Amino acid sequence: MTKVYFIRHAEPNYSNHDDLLRELTPKGMEDRKIVTEYLSNKKIDVVLSSPYKRAVMTLEDFAGKYGFKIETINDFHERVVGNEWIDNFFEFSKNQWADFDYKLEGGECLREVQARNIAALKEVLKKYEGKNIAIGTHGTALSTIINYYDKSFGYSDFEKVRNVMPWIVAFEFNGEKCLSIKNMKKPELWDAYNSDYEKIEGLTLVRDEEEYFPENAYHLVCEVLVRHVDGTYLLMKRDPTKPLYPNMWEATAGGSALKGETDVEGALRELREETGIVADKLEFLSKDIGGHCWHVRFLCVTDCDKNSIKLQEGETCDFKWVSAAEVLAMTESELVGWQMRKFIN
Repeated sequence: MTKVYFIRHAEPNYSNHDDLLRELTPKGMEDRKIVTEYLSNKKIDVVLSSPYKRAVMTLEDFAGKYGFKIETINDFHERVVGNEWIDNFFEFSKNQWADFDYKLEGGECLREVQARNIAALKEVLKKYEGKNIAIGTHGTALSTIINYYDKSFGYSDFEKVRNVMPWIVAFEFNGEKCLSIKNMKKPELWDAYNSDYEKIEGLTLVRDEEEYFPENAYHLVCEVLVRHVDGTYLLMKRDPTKPLYPNMWEATAGGSALKGETDVEGALRELREETGIVADKLEFLSKDIGGHCWHVRFLCVTDCDKNSIKLQEGETCDFKWVSAAEVLAMTESELVGWQMRKFIN
């Protein structure tokens, strides 16, 4: 089994129009640490990269920390746009995905970009068979690689990740056969806690990478029950596209605390993102371990305008304020988060 982690570069300085020498912005330099954290437990054997500066710079933090030399491979470079800089990249990109042979004078079409990158990848798979490989790459180049193995990946998918930097996609191969593609997008990092609710210094957990979690390492999931000063409770309806519990009501706003956040900070952010409610304090309710998580529960008492609740695209599709009796009368097929029922009165 060969594992290949393609890492699209972090944020570049677009004011530099030299494609080969375009460097990272200060934000891009900081975001390199996300890549380092993600790769730190992947048992990487070799680090490769496009020769373009922004791709190399994105991997330099990881390579320097773990003693790797970055080998550049020219054919992993980004698509050549043409002889001149273009301002309307949106229209150009749309045209290229509509016609894989479309190109400007002096530039490459996506078919050529794909053929070049796949040829380079196949050479790498032969040379480093059975190894774990990190490769610095680019948005369009990586998208054509995904499209080669999964023809359903097209322009709409490219648009979703066009501004995601860094963007990590994990491939598994048996020889040259692609077994799986895992689109990590921008990794979400979490602090690790032990069973005594103490932060484990020096350990970072990555979302959707539970298989790599050490035993007795947990991340924080923060949940907030919202009660209005008039005694009613806020219920949010889960978006129908959610893989778990679509179209069901839940009595909490919440999610995972990000790396560097306390439980309260994570809860306040999730509350703001999912409902639009801006609070400055919360009342602690309870905490317990479940699965790979410490579930930490809070109560927010608010006097907000009850019609001002905001929905989060892809997460929630409706809301309502209900009495305690109405919440307690709901069934398990209607309501997610029954753990909160004991705090509703």
